[in-house]
Amino acid sequence: MVHNTTSFLFSLTDFPYYTIAEFFYNFTSLNIIHLSRVAISCNVNTIADFLEQRGDNINITEKVVKAVAGNVESGKEVIVFLLEQRAEEVLIATARSRKKVMAVLLEQGGAKVKITEEVVKAAVRSGKEVTALLLEQRAEEVLIAAARSGKEVIAILLKQGGAKVKITEEVVKAAVQSGKDVMAVLLEQRAEEVLIATARSREEVMAVLLE
Repeated sequence: MVHNTTSFLFSLTDFPYYTIAEFFYNFTSLNIIHLSRVAISCNVNTIADFLEQRGDNINITEKVVKAVAGNVESGKEVIVFLLEQRAEEVLIATARSRKKVMAVLLEQGGAKVKITEEVVKAAVRSGKEVTALLLEQRAEEVLIAAARSGKEVIAILLKQGGAKVKITEEVVKAAVQSGKDVMAVLLEQRAEEVLIATARSREEVMAVLLE
């Protein structure tokens, strides 16, 4: 019974014979496996139907994102749909993945791709290739998110990005809102740029800097 149910729900044949307790324990992972297989070849309507039926039991993992990126026929439509439904979850999974997968997502997702603090943290943990790509394509957005994430994250990105990383007014504003530790890192590494950006900003920002 458990074998037949699993075959019917997930179209799987290569799995252990679960007891009912094991079936429910593995239900989420079975959903992810099935979604990964569907994502690599099916269209957006199939993905939408599957998530509507079982969405609460599915996490968007690196495996799912890689499968979507490899979908030659409908990959772009599926990525846009997933970004509309689970944007941050998709981006965090992508940031944990390879540079190639992130490049596909940035290209196909366009303006729907929003870089948040959690995405930047995941990218930093993933390694230099992913963060280098994000800095190359979305430098200001990445630095704003990094400034909101704390001094360790902004320090890593400033070191890695080097002269290519520009400190803008928006980055300085985010640093001011984050606290003195982040601003101290910016001043230590990019004092002149920070002061120029601050001078272009509001009086309140300059006042905080002069404290």
